[in-house]
Amino acid sequence: MKKSISCLLLAASCLTLPLHAEYRTWVNTEGAKIEAELVKAEGDNVTLRLRSGKVTTFAQSKLSFPDQEFLKSQTSKPEAATEEAAPTVAADRKAKWLSKMDKAQEQSKETGLPILVLFTGTSWCPYCIKLEDEVFSKSEFKSFADQNLVLLMLDFGPGGAASSKKDEKLQKEYGVSGFPTYFLTDSSGKQLAKGGYHNGITPDEFAKWAKAATPKK
Repeated sequence: MKKSISCLLLAASCLTLPLHAEYRTWVNTEGAKIEAELVKAEGDNVTLRLRSGKVTTFAQSKLSFPDQEFLKSQTSKPEAATEEAAPTVAADRKAKWLSKMDKAQEQSKETGLPILVLFTGTSWCPYCIKLEDEVFSKSEFKSFADQNLVLLMLDFGPGGAASSKKDEKLQKEYGVSGFPTYFLTDSSGKQLAKGGYHNGITPDEFAKWAKAATPKK
């Protein structure tokens, strides 16, 4: 092997062709060197092409350890791209009322849950207060929301005065003219369902409404 590679090295050294971009120095286990490019590596064999165009094949085990490692890096299959993790909901998640749509949308994308967008007036609207007392304050609703909803509360002042330009814009976009009004939306803000207060509403009824409007996964 040493003699054959040495002969190849001698032949290559007589050439004056410019160095090819893929040519590199290969060293065998006995220290002999040649300039060649990799043609292929199949099984235990490696095929190299000298600058003269001559092709030679020999056992990979005859190469130095660094060259064997180089072959592995060239012939190993690239790792499969990691699939994007599907949105998940932590078992111990506790849903909390948010006040910004962008934060709600971000959380919706992370969890895959729909957004409950509530237009309300907690300080002045009688039916808003009743909806809070009869549904949203109940433990049944809170347990349901923990695993099924992203909560967004847009709290308006007396007479429906918006607390910010963004809330006013959302009020117009959703066509809200009375309080309380709530929507179930996806992470982009697209409406899935609309609701409001009525006498006798319960957390269980609300949960059924939300489940029916939530797209199946």
